[in-house]
Amino acid sequence: MDAIEACHQVSTLARLFARSVAAYGYSASACGAFRPIGGDAKPEFYFCNWPETWTALYTQRNLAPHDFTITEVRRQSSPYTWLTAKAARRLSAKEEAFWKEVTEMGWADGLSIPIHGPGGQLAFVTMTGGERTATPVQRAHLRCLAILTHERARKLCGFEREQGPRDLLTPRELECLRKVGAGKSDRAIGEDLGIARTTVKYYLDRARQKLGARTRAQAFAQLALWGET
Repeated sequence: MDAIEACHQVSTLARLFARSVAAYGYSASACGAFRPIGGDAKPEFYFCNWPETWTALYTQRNLAPHDFTITEVRRQSSPYTWLTAKAARRLSAKEEAFWKEVTEMGWADGLSIPIHGPGGQLAFVTMTGGERTATPVQRAHLRCLAILTHERARKLCGFEREQGPRDLLTPRELECLRKVGAGKSDRAIGEDLGIARTTVKYYLDRARQKLGARTRAQAFAQLALWGET
């Protein structure tokens, strides 16, 4: 684990991770995160230890949006196998096409590890290769390895500090959202701030959209995660 912290280049870190997971029977792996934080976030890879043929295919056919082995991290908090992710959803035609490409690479299954951080941060480490299934103890080891590797990769790629609500929202939007957390209605917030109820709604809708939240409650939850309440 000390070797991970000693890495000063992403390429070195990627090689170290590849050697580490090879001991568990995995020959291909990747690490990345959904950026920017919010509803329109897309997977961005810090490194990929993939065969050249898969890298080219994945890029040329823009498979990332249909790669449920990665997007499933939105719904999971613990490591899961690719087959588990496949069984948990009704695949779209494009997801079916993606899985066909995966199996044609000779990959029958894999393991993905979700990494959740403050303020809605969402990252992933995924690996595949061979027919071996990791035991619960091996999964625990791989999870620790994945978390440390992701953290180091994030820093090396210059993403050590993520934007939080204070960076994304105006002072007025923050103020309105905090009052929502206090249980106040739009009318009450407007009276407190001396603005119209419709203006309060505008500020709250803007705050929700900027944070990628579906509801005001979700938006306020993000404030709480960042300690901004």
